[in-house]
Amino acid sequence: MKCIVDIPDCYVWLTEGARNRPSLFKRYVIGYLKITHPELELIKIDGMKAVCKKK
Repeated sequence: MKCIVDIPDCYVWLTEGARNRPSLFKRYVIGYLKITHPELELIKIDGMKAVCKKK
């Protein structure tokens, strides 16, 4: 079962200017999911949505 979780907008400006922006953004999203939705695992990032599945 897939779940869609909104990614906080602040992650866009937090990663702005970083050399490794895509990987940093992904790490932020994974960390956010671990805290707010520990039962979910990231499948992919689609725009500002995290597509997840239950662990």
